[in-house]
Amino acid sequence: MQYPVVAEIWSLFEASLLTQAKRLVEDISKREGKDPKELWALVRPQVHIGLLDIDIQEPKTCVHFLNSREGAVRLRCRTPCVLGFDTCINHANIPIEPEDPTLKSVKRIKDSEGNTYYLDSNIARDVNGTPKGVVENGVLYLFVTSSA
Repeated sequence: MQYPVVAEIWSLFEASLLTQAKRLVEDISKREGKDPKELWALVRPQVHIGLLDIDIQEPKTCVHFLNSREGAVRLRCRTPCVLGFDTCINHANIPIEPEDPTLKSVKRIKDSEGNTYYLDSNIARDVNGTPKGVVENGVLYLFVTSSA
């Protein structure tokens, strides 16, 4: 059985494993009255767990549209898919709607207060499609309305 692990975390795990193994060897050496360096020389080569470096694909997310429609924006489900499937468990038996060529895919961005905006080129729009700001160099600048 294989489990994905980040290489840096694995290195830390292996280092702590070596430290614990060395402590165990020293403890055994004291009890047996042997030289800890000799016992460590025998044990050290066996304390290694191989690491296989592979690229793991990002998990797929469900492409179904949600039934609730917020303003002018249709939201996708985006729940992680069941392994080997293109849909989440909630949409497993529902056929995928054909793509509507009039719909345009947009990116989402959130401000510091957690409000979601949808990017149309560099214009940030709310769920109703009203322009609320612009994005320049990855920074969201919201429009401020004056009450004069």
